[in-house]
Amino acid sequence: MFVLKNAWSALTHHLWRTLSIVIVAALIASASLFGLAVRQANTAAHGTAYASQQVSAVIRPSAATMAKRNGADPAWTKNYLSWNDYTTYATAAQTAQLQFTYSFTESLPVRQSASFTAIPGSAKPDPKATGGELTLRSFYTKDAAAANDLGTYKIVAGKQLDYAGQDKTGVLVSQQVAARNKLKVGSELKVGDPSDAAKSYAFKVRGIYSYTGNAPKGYGSDAKLAKDNRENVLYSSYYAFGANGFESSTAKNWSVPDLNIMFQVSGVSDYNKFVKIVKAAKLPSTHTVSSPSLEAYNRKIAPLGSLNTKTDLLLYIAWIAGAVLLLALVGLAMRKRRDEISTALIVGVTKPRIGWQLMLEALLPTLLGLAIGMLAGGFGTKPLGTALLKGSDLGAGTINLNAGIIWKVLGLGLCACLALGIIASLRALLLRTGNLFEARKEATR
Repeated sequence: MFVLKNAWSALTHHLWRTLSIVIVAALIASASLFGLAVRQANTAAHGTAYASQQVSAVIRPSAATMAKRNGADPAWTKNYLSWNDYTTYATAAQTAQLQFTYSFTESLPVRQSASFTAIPGSAKPDPKATGGELTLRSFYTKDAAAANDLGTYKIVAGKQLDYAGQDKTGVLVSQQVAARNKLKVGSELKVGDPSDAAKSYAFKVRGIYSYTGNAPKGYGSDAKLAKDNRENVLYSSYYAFGANGFESSTAKNWSVPDLNIMFQVSGVSDYNKFVKIVKAAKLPSTHTVSSPSLEAYNRKIAPLGSLNTKTDLLLYIAWIAGAVLLLALVGLAMRKRRDEISTALIVGVTKPRIGWQLMLEALLPTLLGLAIGMLAGGFGTKPLGTALLKGSDLGAGTINLNAGIIWKVLGLGLCACLALGIIASLRALLLRTGNLFEARKEATR
C-alpha cells in the first residue's frame, strides 16, 4: 500500500506528464485496432474473396483497336467475332476440361423514324454511313444484362425484359428518349433497318430505364455519333432480336450483329487458364480477353486499398512516434530522482520495493491509456471505417474488429506497458549504493 500511495502521489504531482502518457498510450491502442482492422479487410478483399468469386470473361477489341474505331465506316464490322470464332474458343476450353457457362449480347444500329427520334450527337453523318441513330441491343439472359458494358440500369416504369418468353416486340427505352418522344409504357415505336431505309420494325415500350452510374467515355452526352450515346440504346430479349430477323449469317455492313459472348468460370485461377486457352486458340491481335466482373470488383475495393495504404503508413508512424514519446515521458519521470531514491534507501526501503514503485508509475498511466484506447477503438472502428468508405460500393461494416485483432493489440499493449515499467524500475535497481553521500550537485544529474 505504501508503494502504491507513493506512486500515485508522484503521478498526481506531475499531472500533465501523467495525462500525456495516458493520451499517447490511448492513441496508439485505438490507432492499432483501426489500422489492423483495415489491413485485415483489405487482405481478405484481395485474397480469398478475390480468388473465390465467379468470374466473367469476355473477348473484345483491344483499347488500341477501339482507338481506331470509326462508327461511320461500315467496314468496321470486320472486327466483330462470329459464332464460329466463339465456337473455336469454347471447344478449346472444353478440350482443356475447363468448366464454364455462357451468356451473350448482340447489338446493331437501327434508324430513327419520323415518329421516334434519337438524342442527337455532335456529329450528324448520313445514316447510310452509320447504320442509324439508335442501337438495338439484345440480352440472352439477365446475367448478360448485368454485365452490360454501357452500365447497369434500373427499371423506373414498366417491366424488366422477359428472357425466357416469346415477346417479339417488347423493348426498354431510356428515360431521356421516352421524354423526348413522349412515350410511356405500352407506347408503340418504329425503327428502320440499318441497311435498308425502306424497311422498318415495330416495337412496344415494355419498360423505361435509367442508368445507375456514369457513362463510359464517349458513350454518354459526349458521344459524337447519336448511336454511341447509351441513352439511345433500345434493350430487348434475344428472342425479340432473332424473331425480327436481325440474327442473320448473310448480313453485311452494319446489318452484321455485334456478338459478345460472356463466359462464366469458377474463380480467378480458371479465368487465368481461360485467357491462356483463348490466346493459344489464335485470338486475333486486335482482340483481348478481359473480365468485367473482376474489373468491377477491383473498382469496388479500390477505396479500401487506398485507405489501407494510408492507414498502414499512419500505423507505423503511430507505433514509432508513440514508442519514442512514451520512452521520453517515462525517462523524464525518472530524471532527478536520485535524491529521492537515496533517501529511501538510507531509511531502509529496499531497492526492489523502490523499483516496484517506479514500475507502477509507468504501468498505471500506460495501462489506463491502453484501456481507454481499446474501448475507443472497439466502439469506433466500425463507424469510422463506414464514414471513410462512404460513397464507395463497399457496404457498411466492411471494416470490422474480430477477437484475433483485439487480443493481438491487447497482448502487445500489455507487453509494451510491462517493458516500460521494467525500464522505469531499472532507475532504482541500477543505482550504486556506494555513492549515496556524494556531493549534491553530482546527485542531481
